Amino acid sequence: MLFADFYVKREFSFRKWVKNLKGGKTFWKQVIVTTVFFLIVFGLTTALESFFPNLDTGMIMLKRDTPARLIAFAISTMFLPAITEESFYRKSIISFRSKPALVLSAVFGMLLYAAEHSLKPWGIFLTAIWALPLTISYIRTKNVYVPMTAHFIVNVFGNGVTVIMTIVAMCK
Repeated sequence: MLFADFYVKREFSFRKWVKNLKGGKTFWKQVIVTTVFFLIVFGLTTALESFFPNLDTGMIMLKRDTPARLIAFAISTMFLPAITEESFYRKSIISFRSKPALVLSAVFGMLLYAAEHSLKPWGIFLTAIWALPLTISYIRTKNVYVPMTAHFIVNVFGNGVTVIMTIVAMCK
């Protein structure tokens, strides 16, 4: 629903995204830096999670035990999140009107992003850390397609492995 809303309101455009993807070295350098920092903070939060195994993260786990659920999992974890989350939590929420507005809106967007992913304080804290490189990237570039592309790359590789492993398991 959010995807359709952003598309209709022209807050997201496939044409603009493709134009950015063809934009050259500057765009891709920013995407690579964002992706690397996104992976670093993901590794950091994974380490933190392993240091405190008894703390419940409250992470939402989607079932993928049937072909239909696997397709829904792939769409909802690999393709739509980068578009909807970056359009909403970065582009729609972050305000550049003043420095205080920028800081408050960025923190608010990060907390909302975290609350969407987790239902427990520990998980919200960990997920807010994930939002940090995406938020910083958007603030520095003022181009939502930079964090969107980095988010998409990480999701495709991270959740794509899960999809492939599930397909292999289903075929046995």
